[in-house]
Amino acid sequence: MPKDLFHEITSNYRMGITPYYFGLINQYDHTDPIYRQIVPSSEELNILPEELLDPIGDENPARGSRPLKALIHRYTNRVLLIPTAQCAVYCRFCFRKRLVGDTAHNAREEDLHAAYKYIRSHPEIEEVILTGGDPLTLGDQALLTILNELGSIQHLRVIRIHTRLPVVNPFRLTSELGEMIISSQKPIWVSAHFNHSAEITETARQHILNWISMGIPFLNQSVLLRGVNDSMKALKELFLSLIEIKVKPYYLHQADLVQGTSHLRVSQQRGLELLKELQGEVPGYALPHYVQDNSDGSGKIPLQNQWV
Repeated sequence: MPKDLFHEITSNYRMGITPYYFGLINQYDHTDPIYRQIVPSSEELNILPEELLDPIGDENPARGSRPLKALIHRYTNRVLLIPTAQCAVYCRFCFRKRLVGDTAHNAREEDLHAAYKYIRSHPEIEEVILTGGDPLTLGDQALLTILNELGSIQHLRVIRIHTRLPVVNPFRLTSELGEMIISSQKPIWVSAHFNHSAEITETARQHILNWISMGIPFLNQSVLLRGVNDSMKALKELFLSLIEIKVKPYYLHQADLVQGTSHLRVSQQRGLELLKELQGEVPGYALPHYVQDNSDGSGKIPLQNQWV
């Protein structure tokens, strides 16, 4: 790719990759499932009319689902807490790619305290989901402070951590951090983000199984991506490989209408066909929910309902 074209793409949407994840690339072109997820493509400059800056309606003022800088309240009984906009890598399909990596979107201490106050004043909130950015890019002490604050809120029942670090830097899953998580006053689930079986390396396996042996449960959310996992063979291998390391496939997301990502999206019809092909090929507990986020900010639609 010419330098000026590369600069044009990355000046709009950041590029970042960990040395570990870079080492998983086998072929340095867009036929490689790792390379395709992380390296800019000239096709990102092709923006379709239906593509959006805010594809899942996080900032939709009509819904009022973002009352605070660090908090999104879309569903009645759970909220997203966003302590950081930083990620270890910057995925080309990310629905927040306009925001991630921009330090202006990092939560300040006063933003977090406002979020804790909001959660305390809404007893209907039963779950807090730490997201971002990637919350595991924070240091242990910063995470401990957040978990202690949330742990002191009586009506909270569970905390979830959404993170790509088990995929792109599994060394972050230290025993020390694991001990901190299991010592929390609230049960904590970790939701990882594996999209291809090539990401489930022996290193990732060892670190995840270490945390699981400590009593930390894992889920996984994948995105259906053209040229990465849009075949029955690729999805079957991904889901069964996750089950082998005791990680429950939770969601398979229809890729959002992010600007410049049409080359990565698979049609809903093809997604449904793939799920049908997988029926009988993998056990029911290894099949995730196939969902799409509404662009109006109202939340996820279970697409497999269309089978009926």
